[in-house]
Amino acid sequence: MRTEIRTARLILRPFQSSDVEAAFTWFGDPVVMQLTVAGPDKSIEDTRRRLAYFDEHQRAHGFSKWIILSADSGTAIGDSGLLVLEDYGWIDLGFRLVQQYWGKGLATEAAFAWVREAFDKLHIDRLGAFAHPKNAASIRVLEKLGFHAERHDTVMGMDSIVFSLDANRSKPSES
Repeated sequence: MRTEIRTARLILRPFQSSDVEAAFTWFGDPVVMQLTVAGPDKSIEDTRRRLAYFDEHQRAHGFSKWIILSADSGTAIGDSGLLVLEDYGWIDLGFRLVQQYWGKGLATEAAFAWVREAFDKLHIDRLGAFAHPKNAASIRVLEKLGFHAERHDTVMGMDSIVFSLDANRSKPSES
């Protein structure tokens, strides 16, 4: 089981229990979490439960949402990864960053690393993703990676655009 993914500017690794306070900085941020299913965590205990879920998912599937660290400083700047959404029948790619790191291409870089990991190392045939229609930044990242919009739907109670990417399609670009 892989325990780290490195890109030019990022280190992605599974969450550790010591990451809870750093993770609460974005999971508890109402702006970062405004267009997500669950909304912001109300307490650090909510974030602790979230990280415990990610740990269980990691043990069950060999992948999950991982913390994103700046390769230069080691600072925690967000999370990205894959989750099995059994109720919907797809493996979901997700990503989010602390606000000060928005607009620098880091979400695309992290998501691209997970697409490569999914197709090249985990041999997953198809990835799904969903975003609120007002989440233009996330939609732009998914489109850059080659995901295509399949439909407008309600996912986990949230108005969403559902995307997919097949492994046999042309490889996404990092740009």
